[in-house]
Amino acid sequence: MKHELAKEVVACLPKGRTLFHYSKDDYAFLLLHMLSKKENRIHKLRGTSAGKLLQKPSVKAHLASCHDGRIDPAVIPRQQHLREGRAYRLSLDIWGDDVQFWRYNQVSRKGVSLVLQLNLNLSHYRNLARCVDLSDHDPFWVVGHPAREGKFPSLGWCRLDFDLESGEALIEEVQTDLLREMRAVARAAYESREAKESRFEMFGGDFDTERLIAFWEEDFSSHEKTWHEAMLSAALTFLVDEIGMKTIFYHTHESGRLLKGIDGTQPPKSLYTTLPKQFCFERTRTVPHLLTSERGWKRKLRSIRQPLEFFRMAV
Repeated sequence: MKHELAKEVVACLPKGRTLFHYSKDDYAFLLLHMLSKKENRIHKLRGTSAGKLLQKPSVKAHLASCHDGRIDPAVIPRQQHLREGRAYRLSLDIWGDDVQFWRYNQVSRKGVSLVLQLNLNLSHYRNLARCVDLSDHDPFWVVGHPAREGKFPSLGWCRLDFDLESGEALIEEVQTDLLREMRAVARAAYESREAKESRFEMFGGDFDTERLIAFWEEDFSSHEKTWHEAMLSAALTFLVDEIGMKTIFYHTHESGRLLKGIDGTQPPKSLYTTLPKQFCFERTRTVPHLLTSERGWKRKLRSIRQPLEFFRMAV
């Protein structure tokens, strides 16, 4: 998207703390809330990609209270079932340069990405700060990635592109550095314990061995099961509820590699296969209009020399 549009979106949204609560499988209620606005008959939903959502125990319990075989989007418990969930902080940033070096920023078309960041809350940060001194250096922050560092570091982020006229959005990337780096530090902590060392150094940080292991086992490791669900749920909520998008596209592993020019280390395949399928996206050869309307698109397509596939969801 154009840099001017990205700046306008950031400027128009409310300022200050924005919390997002999430616990495992909450995405099922979020999707049913969105998809049942188009089709709320339960027997019809069973025959679509959303049918698997209806088999979840928490969803079955809710369906038992639905009368006449229809789901009322207004009463789907999007918040009531989150009491045991985690609270994250959301923030927005802009990634890329639409003037000269945009091709190096792994964007699918000339311009920038809007970045939605899923950040740790204050209690998470304080627990982490007991393991390592974060006052001068954040050992988990990776230079050149659109993540926050410091007091509320990003657990994950989602890079987005969208077109207001067509109502289309494209999910460019879902990624985490913090969890991957923390996993590596946890392995080093167990090795430090085996060596009977009270402290160890890694990524420029000086870690307390036992505190780090306790933090990993009692708190942080649980993010592995839900961070990707929470991140994509937050992104869909933002795109649909805040921006008003009607059609959401999501890169396949191959379309992302080809259009974003990823030649080196590839992102985890599961984030571009398993995750969109879990969220009821359907595979398609329809290319987003925000890409096909770009100048030089036909030439770019000829250079790729193979059909492109995306994941797609209409809400």
